[in-house]
Amino acid sequence: MPQIHRKRRAEPSPSLSASPEPATQRRRQSASPDFDAIQNGTESDQTLETSVKKLVRLALSSEYQRRPLRRADIGEKVIGPQGGRQFKKVFERAQEELRGVFGMELVELPVREKVTVQQRRAAAKATDKASKAPASYILTSTLPAAFTAPSILPPSSHPIPGFEPTYTALYTLVISLILLSRGQLADTRLERYFKRLNLSTTTPLPDTTTPVLLKRMEKDGYINRIREQGPGGEENVSWTVGPRGRLEVGDRGVGGLVRGVFGGVDEEDDELERRIARSLGIGEREEVAATQRDKQSQAQGQKKKRGRPRRGDEARGEEEEEEGTEED
Repeated sequence: MPQIHRKRRAEPSPSLSASPEPATQRRRQSASPDFDAIQNGTESDQTLETSVKKLVRLALSSEYQRRPLRRADIGEKVIGPQGGRQFKKVFERAQEELRGVFGMELVELPVREKVTVQQRRAAAKATDKASKAPASYILTSTLPAAFTAPSILPPSSHPIPGFEPTYTALYTLVISLILLSRGQLADTRLERYFKRLNLSTTTPLPDTTTPVLLKRMEKDGYINRIREQGPGGEENVSWTVGPRGRLEVGDRGVGGLVRGVFGGVDEEDDELERRIARSLGIGEREEVAATQRDKQSQAQGQKKKRGRPRRGDEARGEEEEEEGTEED
């Protein structure tokens, strides 16, 4: 019987069993991480710019209504609940846009002054606690003084003609009276000043009485009403300057008003400047601020000393340990 010779099938070589990937596929896989990184970076930049625009619009709209811009509002309306870490970057970029385009910047509102005994006691108890982040901001101008003249920078628009310049003049007057009275003015004295100025019941603003005007100033943060119980049980009412009033007017605005009343006296009149500084109590406030800084630095130094053991105690502890080992 003839033998049939069959060819054996060639066994697949291990080198050819797994076909190599095409070069194009390897290039795509190696390039995909870089592409994703670029795409993620572009999306993050777009998100940052969108947040900056939102913050600028929110700051401008809040300032138009004389409403302070709170940090909580920024987190809720601009950054969102998941973007707390982006606050600093968004805030700095918004500051650059406000300064470069609008000539303004966001400034932290100062803390309200502690006038009554209860407020001072509460503030003294809270000195040991950690200071909180800035609560709110307002917009202030960064333009040079030469560009803030009324002929160049008129008051903001209002539905009622002449409302803004009149309102600005009135709250500047009230703030000046308070600051020239060493920062606190009794309500009875303010009423006497209003009678002299024919402002006891009505004001130049249309449909605005004096109580309504004071409430508006208090709401806008220009002045604060302080109520305190007297020794006989009666209620004593006084007025102080609010956070916005200290930033927008302050000592500089009061000094300009006084010079204008005295006939445009320039700042080179040493006698007038000394009288203005004495009436405003600038020297006393500087001494009080220096004393408070010294107390805070001393308190911080004492805390650091309490946290560290003294060298004598460390030496005694080492000697006691050595004596214990010798006895053993």
